[in-house]
Amino acid sequence: MPSKPLKSDPSDVRASNIRAVFSLLFPSGQMSRAELGRRVGLSRMAISEVVAEMVDSHLLREMGMDSRTGRGKRSVMLAVDSDGWRIVSIDLTHRFVLRGALTDLCGRIVERTEIPCDDLGSVQPETVCDLCERLLAETDKPILGLGVAVPGIVVDDGVVSRSVNLGWTNVPLKERLEERFHIPAVVCNDTNMALLCECTFGQCSDNSMFVGVNDGVGAAVCVNGEIVMGQHCAGGESAHVVVDPKGPQCVCGKRGCLEALLSAPRLRKRIENEPEARTAILAEAGQRLGSALSMSVSLLDLSDIAVFGPPEIVGEAFIGAMREELEAGISADYRSTPVLHRCQQGEDLFLRGQAVAVVKLLIDRIHNSDLESRVPEKTGRDITGAASSQDPSRSERRPTAS
Repeated sequence: MPSKPLKSDPSDVRASNIRAVFSLLFPSGQMSRAELGRRVGLSRMAISEVVAEMVDSHLLREMGMDSRTGRGKRSVMLAVDSDGWRIVSIDLTHRFVLRGALTDLCGRIVERTEIPCDDLGSVQPETVCDLCERLLAETDKPILGLGVAVPGIVVDDGVVSRSVNLGWTNVPLKERLEERFHIPAVVCNDTNMALLCECTFGQCSDNSMFVGVNDGVGAAVCVNGEIVMGQHCAGGESAHVVVDPKGPQCVCGKRGCLEALLSAPRLRKRIENEPEARTAILAEAGQRLGSALSMSVSLLDLSDIAVFGPPEIVGEAFIGAMREELEAGISADYRSTPVLHRCQQGEDLFLRGQAVAVVKLLIDRIHNSDLESRVPEKTGRDITGAASSQDPSRSERRPTAS
């Protein structure tokens, strides 16, 4: 007998509608209820109910009437309520400092703090928790979630499977954060978050690659609007691909990895030893990187590549040589060479990208049924400060996404 079609769970339908409406407006769009209803495929009554809940939940806000003239009733425009919630975002990519920020719902940074460290290898999960605690103490806004961008492989349940830079193996960072703060946490690979930032706020298209050249070397790939994760959540991982078996020793134990050859500290050291060869050294580095990536770019038919790194390293000599190598390796009559450009998002791209990931993953967890426990001006509850030994229940009183 043919199986009966499964009934849609109302909570799934609700979540899907919220995601669809929010994605049309995020990060800076404006639309009327009628236009949102047409785009999402909901009736006038249904879209009004969805929007009403999202406005009450401080996800959307009314922006006033549209600017059209002529006949007909003008529409009330809606946009993301950027100031309704806060996100804690942590960046573990820098060698001697842990960077953290509070962002609004559109990924704009509103507060910053840092913790210096001797080296990334000395950083422990407790250090990350301490940085989160400092940031939580700086806001009286409800918290959507915690996000951490990690240099390394992060599997689906927020476990840092392997991070050479941090010296971590199978660290359940998401679990530890949620146990301490009772707030949903999202832990992701740092380079994926950089690409997400560039796709959201920068020049990257739905079929693009991000390449970072800094203390390490990393890459991330987006195909048809989705970041490629791969079987082991290591999609785009290229730092420890061997390109010269007789090259310098890498921190991973192998020789001639991309990171050992092309990291910013390595290139600076070479330039320091041979200052007259600066341009040639950087051109050689760009050529090596272009050669290493050309096959992947060709196989995936990517349209653009964003390169991030210190301006004294990732400059015209580096970019020019990389572009020439890509053109030589993948040019064909039926397609153009991918556009190669320097990332313009600055050092905040990891923090902002991680905030976007928190928004995309947690935005539909906000429910009307427990709204009173989330919006501080409606409850008058004390939500300042983070969990402490003097008052261990404070983290549970903070409004969060469940």
